[in-house]
Amino acid sequence: MKLGLVFLAGVSTVAIAAPAAAQTTPPPTSPPAPETAQSGDAQSGATETAQRTDNFDIVVTAQRRAEALQSVPISVSAFNAEALERQQISNATDLQLSLPNITFTKTNFTASSFTIRGIGDLCVGFSCDVATGIHVNDMPLVSTRLFETEYFDLDRVEVLRGPQGTLFGRNATSGVVNFITARPKLGEFQGSASAEYGNFNSIKLNGMLNVPISDWAGLRLAGYYLKRDGYTKNIFDDSRVDGRDLYAIRGTLRLRPAEGTTLDIIGYYFKEDDDRSRVQKQLCNNDPTGILGCLPDTLEFETVNGRSTLAATLASNQFLGIASQGNPLITSFGLINLYGPDTYFGGIVNPADLRTVNIDFKPTYKASETHLMARLEQELGQQLSITVTGGYARNTVDSRTDYNLVAGNPLSGNAGLVNLANAALLPGALFGGSNPFAPVVAALIPNGPNGPVCTSEVNLNYTGVYGGFTNRCTAGSTDYDRSRSTSRQYSIEAHLDSNFDGPFNFLLGGIYLDNRFQDSD
Repeated sequence: MKLGLVFLAGVSTVAIAAPAAAQTTPPPTSPPAPETAQSGDAQSGATETAQRTDNFDIVVTAQRRAEALQSVPISVSAFNAEALERQQISNATDLQLSLPNITFTKTNFTASSFTIRGIGDLCVGFSCDVATGIHVNDMPLVSTRLFETEYFDLDRVEVLRGPQGTLFGRNATSGVVNFITARPKLGEFQGSASAEYGNFNSIKLNGMLNVPISDWAGLRLAGYYLKRDGYTKNIFDDSRVDGRDLYAIRGTLRLRPAEGTTLDIIGYYFKEDDDRSRVQKQLCNNDPTGILGCLPDTLEFETVNGRSTLAATLASNQFLGIASQGNPLITSFGLINLYGPDTYFGGIVNPADLRTVNIDFKPTYKASETHLMARLEQELGQQLSITVTGGYARNTVDSRTDYNLVAGNPLSGNAGLVNLANAALLPGALFGGSNPFAPVVAALIPNGPNGPVCTSEVNLNYTGVYGGFTNRCTAGSTDYDRSRSTSRQYSIEAHLDSNFDGPFNFLLGGIYLDNRFQDSD
């Protein structure tokens, strides 16, 4: 499936009244924590505050040009590099804890969502229209794996409460989260590095190197690495899952060939390949009727009723009877009776520990992301400037996980499989040629009804094991979910800004973005 999207920002000329002077919090008796700076939220009537860091105002680009935060007449929160370090904000989950009316959620099927003032996008389809714009260096990202890793070498993070469609175009109804990476410092040689080691053999490396090339050129390299054993024990095979193995690198070249001209060229690459699970341990109060699977009244360390699952329904005597219009031979192939005992998960133990699971399918998580962008800032005299930003982004994700987080009962000797194997022995003459059940048995239970049962691999041909796409063959039914997608985008944006003395200024610009999703390898 491919989806082509064109985002076009509104082209507008804006007359901006001189903003009211920001109310600065009076000096307290003890030094304030200079972590965060926030402009006021007019809707909530909150007092406009701005804390100074290192004796200078935090500079933001909330209105698409560099301004002191105190001068911005919109609701925006900003964290500079020092603030991120002091408040130990290393990812989106940490960020939401330091901001009002902001929540971050990792949704199912490898997606994520920022919700601002109750407006977000919690749909699970990759073609859903997002409500919160995610930008990196002012370049919009329709799909990103940015939230898979931790922050490193950032200049600041800006959170703009919406709507922000006038300045940032489509998909900014709730607001915009803008990540600004650190730029090279011309004429300076700098470097930093840190290393951490923790439990579960956790290794975390972080480093930066700023190299001056000339008086007008500089290069900045930064990287991050994380490797950790899984902290979740799997009693099914005495293994551990939910480990991490990822890295990210970023290179930035800054050129300033003339006064008033700045060109930044940025490249970024991220890769993850580990056994991280995207589904947390599930607590369930088993529904004995098999209608709901789990009762909604309490949380218990029990398993879902297997009769309520989609796999059980499609493999039941009742469904096969309906699908075959009552053919007794086909009906007899059913693996379960929906009105009988739970042969799938009945009697299976769900460990009474949040970090212990009992699963027969080890999760996998593979993801990668590439950003290539260039940003040109050109001053046109003292009162006008033009900014052009263009870039390319591509990301992929392929994740498998045990969807029910339960190891199923063995199917050896199941009556439905026995009947299927017997049907495969019937002479082909009864069917007017070859026996249609013989290739089915050869693919599904190649060692007979007492051997392992093969599980299909997800493929776009939808033929599964019968088309030669086999994931594995195990004693019981293996229920797993696979989420994968590939996204690539091109974008270019340009805007002309004024800096007149007085109450009137304007911003005139537009953005074009072409994004395509593909559900394939």
